Amino acid sequence: MLRLQKHLLPLHRSAYPIVHLSLQRALLSIAAAAASSSPGHISAEDYLVTTCGLTREDAAKTAKYLPHWKSPAKADAVLDFLTGPALGLSKAEIALLVTKDPRILSSSVDKTLRARLEGFRRHGFSTAQIRSFVRGAPFALRANIDEKLSFWMSFMGSPDKFLRIIKRNYYLVSSDLDKVVKTNIRLLQERGLSIQDIDNMCVANPRLLTSNPDTTRAILVRAGELGIPQNTNMFMQAVSTVAGLGPETIASKLKMMCKMLGCSNSEVATMVQTNPQVLRCSKEKFQRVYEFLTKVVGVDAKYIMGRPTILMYSLERRLAPRNYVMKVLQEKGLIRKDASFYSMLTVTEKLFCSRYIHPHKDVLPDLANAYSSACKGEITT
Repeated sequence: MLRLQKHLLPLHRSAYPIVHLSLQRALLSIAAAAASSSPGHISAEDYLVTTCGLTREDAAKTAKYLPHWKSPAKADAVLDFLTGPALGLSKAEIALLVTKDPRILSSSVDKTLRARLEGFRRHGFSTAQIRSFVRGAPFALRANIDEKLSFWMSFMGSPDKFLRIIKRNYYLVSSDLDKVVKTNIRLLQERGLSIQDIDNMCVANPRLLTSNPDTTRAILVRAGELGIPQNTNMFMQAVSTVAGLGPETIASKLKMMCKMLGCSNSEVATMVQTNPQVLRCSKEKFQRVYEFLTKVVGVDAKYIMGRPTILMYSLERRLAPRNYVMKVLQEKGLIRKDASFYSMLTVTEKLFCSRYIHPHKDVLPDLANAYSSACKGEITT
């Protein structure tokens, strides 16, 4: 018996660490399971679904950006602040904000979020405008963009204008001011564009100021190749137009216009110089408008080339309805047979109605309704 104990004792001692470690792991697993099932604990993914309004699929993706999640305490404080009187975000806005910038839930309310809101207000933003800004550029609520806000407010003049543009290009608050934005502004000024010109251009094409400066240089070269003098309003339109067109696209469109209008390269170049925006017309629209003007209105290619703006109007909402009114008035002898279609086309809607619809309501009481129906495509024109 004594001999058996001598043999068993070493085995017992050598097995003890293994048994001890296994028992320790088991106890830790039990403790973790108990913690996860306790009322005060919720996983990051579940929190994103139940509290922030994310879908289960979005929550699974977003939770990866919250690796140090331990409890919802900090996130609760953030949401209380964002949905409280300081900002008043809705649940839908919270869902958008957290999806775009999940790390917002780990932010400090006092050191980060409250400071950011105070920065916005210093630059003249109302609470409603800050909410609009958050919807357009969610990440900016956590980032320090005070210097950029200061620049853009002095450049654009008002939060409203800035908000209209940032909805289409949130890179305004992420692009490097000195290396990108100010360099692009300088390049445009070197071509004769004033700050006011650049500001106006930014409304139509906000990405021009946040593009790589090499891209901006290439755009200016393409605009110059159209033969439009710098320091002119038309050159500004050329820059804005070619900003969204590559050299191959421009060459293809010029070739298409030559073929369809039956004219020379120099004639098309002159037409584009008169209105560079004609390059924005797709081949399909150009062809449909051209056929309508030549076959229905009865004008020729030379007439169109001398008035390229005519190609920019909507066939359904402008060209066809106004041509319909012109034909009706001519048939009734209420306007001259040689009345200018272009003059009738280019006036504002209000002026068109006051000149060509309202004066004839006694003779043609149904004309106003017929014109309205034509604008909606409800009658053949």
